[in-house]
Amino acid sequence: MICGLLDILGPEASRWRAKMRRHRYGRNETVFREGDPGDTLHVIDKGRVLVETTTSIGNVAALSVRGPGEVIGELALVGNGRRTASVTALEPTETLSLTQGMVEDLRTTDSNFDRYLVELLAEKLAETMAQLMEVLFVPVNSRVLRVVDRLATAFDDGQMPIVIRVRQEDIAAMAGTRRQTANRPLKAAEAKGAVRIGRGSVEIVDRELLRELGR
Repeated sequence: MICGLLDILGPEASRWRAKMRRHRYGRNETVFREGDPGDTLHVIDKGRVLVETTTSIGNVAALSVRGPGEVIGELALVGNGRRTASVTALEPTETLSLTQGMVEDLRTTDSNFDRYLVELLAEKLAETMAQLMEVLFVPVNSRVLRVVDRLATAFDDGQMPIVIRVRQEDIAAMAGTRRQTANRPLKAAEAKGAVRIGRGSVEIVDRELLRELGR
């Protein structure tokens, strides 16, 4: 992950932070919806969110989980002005937002910020392309376990076991498959002692083993 937005601002960070609006969301509360006008960029200060999109046939599919320090909503500010995905808080979450005007001001006056925004968009595009390549060329069992490993990074608080509070259907969607299919490699990983499957969660017991199984 590239350097955080507030780090990029350097000595000006505290001044800009004071201008940013703080938002608080409860568990399962919507941060914004796909198709809404997008006039703010959010930096996640606390908590984690689930990013989802609607498929061409009307199904809602999970894309990723974002956590502290990560930016959401930036694409609408440089694209067509509409949210391209829905974002929901997975736990009590706080964000700091910059308005479109503030973002445009920063892009004009701070070349580091403009470079950061370009790198952020490039990083997310590369992430999307890597996930697409996995769906096309990696067996589904490995894909599911790799998704769980990536989620472990998002939920890692420095303690074991790492508890991933994401539903199996969302894990399946991120792996480009169905819940029933995703359940099989998860059950196999549980039998080998890599994970524990709970109600609406997966606990990482042995991450190295999980990675080995996902190869």
